[in-house]
Amino acid sequence: MNRITDVTKRKIRELFSSGVDVGIFGTEMQSYHFSGNLTDGEFLQRLYDIKSMPGSGGRCKTLDQEIWQHTVNNDDWSSDWVFDDDRFPLKNGTDEDYLRFLMEVLSPEVRIDGEVLTKIIEQLTLLLRIDGYELYIGSYISNQPVYTWGLLTEKEISSSRFLPFSIRNEELLKERRLSSISKKNRKAIYDLMVEFNEPFYTTSETGFECLTDCISEVFEIIKSYYTPMAYNSAGIYTTADNFENFIMSSAPKNVFDAIELYPLNANDKLSFPARINQILNSFTYRLIDGKMRPVSCIVRVQKDAYDKSLKELIEEANAYVQTGSTDDLQRALEKIWDAYERAKSFFHKDKKHSSSILTDKLSKGDAVMKEKINDLMHHLNWIGNNYQIRHFEMDKRLFPSDDLKLFYFNLCASFLHLCLDYLDESNNLYK
Repeated sequence: MNRITDVTKRKIRELFSSGVDVGIFGTEMQSYHFSGNLTDGEFLQRLYDIKSMPGSGGRCKTLDQEIWQHTVNNDDWSSDWVFDDDRFPLKNGTDEDYLRFLMEVLSPEVRIDGEVLTKIIEQLTLLLRIDGYELYIGSYISNQPVYTWGLLTEKEISSSRFLPFSIRNEELLKERRLSSISKKNRKAIYDLMVEFNEPFYTTSETGFECLTDCISEVFEIIKSYYTPMAYNSAGIYTTADNFENFIMSSAPKNVFDAIELYPLNANDKLSFPARINQILNSFTYRLIDGKMRPVSCIVRVQKDAYDKSLKELIEEANAYVQTGSTDDLQRALEKIWDAYERAKSFFHKDKKHSSSILTDKLSKGDAVMKEKINDLMHHLNWIGNNYQIRHFEMDKRLFPSDDLKLFYFNLCASFLHLCLDYLDESNNLYK
């Protein structure tokens, strides 16, 4: 899609060229470089195969050499040069190309946290919203937020206030019915809200401060959108007379509304979603950055890996796949594939020999099982050699669907889950 206008792109470029104001009186501008704590070349290599892309001539044969020459050695390119370089799909690429670049700028491995970055994110959020995209925290890696993006509905774009789940997804819910929420889970949700229920002061429409609490407030907010309905003791769907009745006996979509609208203190913004998501573990929706969002069903690689790099790759892959974003699914596939490649070469510098050691350990002396494991690895290797695992591999086939990407993600994750017990540093024969 191409929703992001040239006007928005120009303003985003200005954020990185002119900086943002961090002063009290609008006079203290501070810049933020797009590559964060990496060099420009290191950053761009994460997105594009710059070592294989040709330079513009002269002594620099490849693009990575040219970038190093002008941003490190001579340092004679402007700080925002990348936005105007036609070799990258920022001016004329798709929205997905542009957003992938911005998400890499904000990735935990790249960004430099602080007041300047916080203001950059605030401005990016406002600018992207104008063109129909939202920027949000999709997951966490080592307690660091991982940003991702999603499409806003037409209702959200035109609304001046937050729209809860049932309203912004009204058209979708006509075609797709949510799974039911069991009485046990509803009771757990209500009990959790009671646990987090705290009194606080709010300002009324007439300007007076009045004491309320979280449960009363969320029920009043829901009433400002629609009349809360629920089944009564006679089985009739009618106006809910209290919040407990609403949670226990209303439609699942309305329970999602209550979850999203529940007021939270700063200290609750991580613990409340974690507890809610634990209750709704069997659902394909999670409370992510204030919204109930669809997530991919994944094989969770939960065992600890003693190899730090391998463990980090697996954690990143799981974090990206849980956001439900198509773009992040590609990033998740890249990470899990890198973890798979690392597992294959764990025991020896010769990858074939290392793979043989691994399959020996996995098959435990069963020759037939070893043959079948080898068949599986040969199949995975063939997919990796022929299909686009890394988004810059333009010479390879595209996966026909996100479902197939997720299938191969799960296949790699399952294989790694099987391998982790054997990938202990003490067993590493090749240091």
